[in-house]
Amino acid sequence: MHDQTRPRSRRRPAAPEPLLRALDDGADDALLRQALAHAHYRPVARAAELAAEGLYYALEGALRDAFRRFAARDHKHDPGCIAKGALARALVALDCLDAGFYREGIALRQPEPVWGGSVDTAADVRASCAMGLAASGAPDALLDLVDLLSDPEHRARIGAVRAIGCTQPLAAAAVLRTKALLGDVEPEVVGECFRALLALDADDSPRFIARWLEVVPGADAVLAELAALALGESRLDAAVALLRARWETEPLRRPADRVLLRAAAMARSPAAFDWLLGLAAEADAATAAWVIEELAPYRHHRRLADDLRARLAERGDADLLAAVATRFGGADAGREQAP
Repeated sequence: MHDQTRPRSRRRPAAPEPLLRALDDGADDALLRQALAHAHYRPVARAAELAAEGLYYALEGALRDAFRRFAARDHKHDPGCIAKGALARALVALDCLDAGFYREGIALRQPEPVWGGSVDTAADVRASCAMGLAASGAPDALLDLVDLLSDPEHRARIGAVRAIGCTQPLAAAAVLRTKALLGDVEPEVVGECFRALLALDADDSPRFIARWLEVVPGADAVLAELAALALGESRLDAAVALLRARWETEPLRRPADRVLLRAAAMARSPAAFDWLLGLAAEADAATAAWVIEELAPYRHHRRLADDLRARLAERGDADLLAAVATRFGGADAGREQAP
């Protein structure tokens, strides 16, 4: 006899595998909508990815609905925010301008149990929504993004920095300079400020960031390295000049100074290569060996490699020539042109 007092078990969602296979075989609007309405997070996440890749703009409403549905549930329904993260990224990719939705996403927290406590797995969702809010054009978006700079999770703070860099340039530069000067417990956040500032303001930002190049007692060597690499990544001639000026300030070279050479190599500009090739030809043997190591990623670029070999052949240092042969191969190696 059936026990009327026994509670009925909840209906379990259908297994997602058939729907996942169908999505991989070829998705259309109807199938994507079916997947976005599914109770399991995996088909929803896959459908969001495909909607973004295929530019299914008509699915914006379904994507928002799916996000809100999962946001209202606990972590067991979407462990690691896999679905919500994919949905947020898809809406950003599809140029959704719903500032209210993105503010909901920035406020999302999802604590999940770990040994000894819990961890918030929604940091990347907040970072994606921060970028969406910046792109929405909301006039007060910067206020919410500044709040996110104090998020407990450093990934969310990095997302806030990137999003702030996409807002009004002058206001964004002021906020990011302030954040860089105040610092962060995670150096990567300040490094992201450096990169965003260089993208915002190529005229004044290099000199502002160069102040971190000098490692003095009590200063953070990690920030000095991040500043150098950000300057190199910018590929600005002014940035390369500041790297060179810092190098020439110190008569004694330390291993930590090598990052200045690495950063210059990352710039891949004529000014950077001219400086590095000059060091290979004329600097002390240890510095020349560092230059060879830092230029090695470009060993397939024929003109650069040939110029380096010629300079070192004129120098006549057997050990350096052997290092070039090891790192760059023979004189006929590589056929590409220098970047």
